[in-house]
Amino acid sequence: MAPNDKELIPGTEVIFRDGNLSTDSRIGDLVLIPQPSENLNDPLNWSPTWKIIVIVNQFVFVFVSIMTPLCIAPMTLILEAEFHKTLPEVNMLFGAAAITLGYANFIIVPCANVVGRRPVIAICGLICVLANVWQACATSYPSLIGARVISGVGAAANESIMPMVVADMLFVHQRGRSTALYFWAYFMGLFIGPIISGAVASQISWRWFFWICTILQAVSLIFIVVAHPETKYQRYTHSATATAGATLPGSISAKAHESGERVPSSLIWRDILSPLRILFLYPIVTWASLAMGFAANSLLALNLTQAQVFGAPHPYGFTPDQIGFVNFSFVVGAAIALVTAGPLSDYIALRSARSNGGVLEAEMRLPALIPYVVVNLVGMVITAVGYQRSWPWPAIVVVGYGLVGVQVVGIPTIAIAYAVDCYKALPGEVMIAATVVKNTFGFGMIFFYNDWAARSGYIAPVLLLMALTVGFSVLGLAVFIPFGKQFRRWTKDSKLHAL
Repeated sequence: MAPNDKELIPGTEVIFRDGNLSTDSRIGDLVLIPQPSENLNDPLNWSPTWKIIVIVNQFVFVFVSIMTPLCIAPMTLILEAEFHKTLPEVNMLFGAAAITLGYANFIIVPCANVVGRRPVIAICGLICVLANVWQACATSYPSLIGARVISGVGAAANESIMPMVVADMLFVHQRGRSTALYFWAYFMGLFIGPIISGAVASQISWRWFFWICTILQAVSLIFIVVAHPETKYQRYTHSATATAGATLPGSISAKAHESGERVPSSLIWRDILSPLRILFLYPIVTWASLAMGFAANSLLALNLTQAQVFGAPHPYGFTPDQIGFVNFSFVVGAAIALVTAGPLSDYIALRSARSNGGVLEAEMRLPALIPYVVVNLVGMVITAVGYQRSWPWPAIVVVGYGLVGVQVVGIPTIAIAYAVDCYKALPGEVMIAATVVKNTFGFGMIFFYNDWAARSGYIAPVLLLMALTVGFSVLGLAVFIPFGKQFRRWTKDSKLHAL
């Protein structure tokens, strides 16, 4: 079927002009979506060097600023003794940062859309520096809790700004890899933070971990100030599908062109209300948020139980630095996902588009999710049973933790890339929705998870997260692969597409 015979709605794009069925395509066959303007200041027209510099800057910021929220696990025993607190109370130091990480984006994303990405990320970087100094100097539990809250406010930019920058600079066919890089940076920070914190707390002092974070964050801030140009750009061009000779009824780009600059009321609608609207009323975003949230909280389940399992005198008796070192397995798993998830989903989507007359449907990347769902199931089962039956630690850490590290990058990469493909004008808002789900559920876990594991054993708590991750992922595959376009059709006339 010729491309212009297809029904082109948001999430459906003509990606190959000639509809060639060969999988060995020339780059000239690709239609660039979105279409760049003729202005050299358009980020889509920047040189590959500048794009790499900006992506590296974002990578460093995400990696450094997210290091502190999950650094608590290896220091649990030390902080319990210093502040005379219980395990759930020490875990609240994670929760205080996690909850603000999610909800601060209701302020950060509107600011980034109004004043630009660069000033917002610079201000957030400065907040992180000051919060890290406060954490290093805190002398009481309430003071440390307060510092963690402020730290979460600054670090919240890593939950939303990089996906927005990726959408600003890169074309649709390039975003799978960059989305994978974003999640890799994010989770690498989460993995390496505990490794460093455990070693530093055990060998020097837990306060010195926050001084190290202060230094790294200050270096990142300098890079942002001197080598991160603004990527926000208002573009009024005809859509790529129109360039390819196809007609998109009710063209989104045409509406945007006719409307001129967004007025303040539309900014408020988009940036404050739209994350809630798409979360609760758009099934695709709801599912992507749940899939990402449960995959990420599968990791949290293991992070919360690390000290409980490996720090107990029997059978492991790990020291704080040894507890931190188990996170190396997550790092390896995440690295595997980095080089597979984005490229695999992009390859499957482009191959399917060629078989579909050159027309790319957003759902075409979803089959790439299947191996990561299987990996989650196997990794969580091995970890749960290994915890309960006191298996040798290499079985739990090398195999179980390694597989969980693979899925925690793979599933969010594909699920969020799918949602952003469907709602290209709202990458920041999609990330707000997903982050609110992820962090709210994770915040709730700290109040019951460790006590539940101590009371009932580890199998039920760990396998609950496995069941939620696998169940919602499979549900999404079963519903959206055949019917996803119908869900997109129901929302194709939404004003959110043109904001």
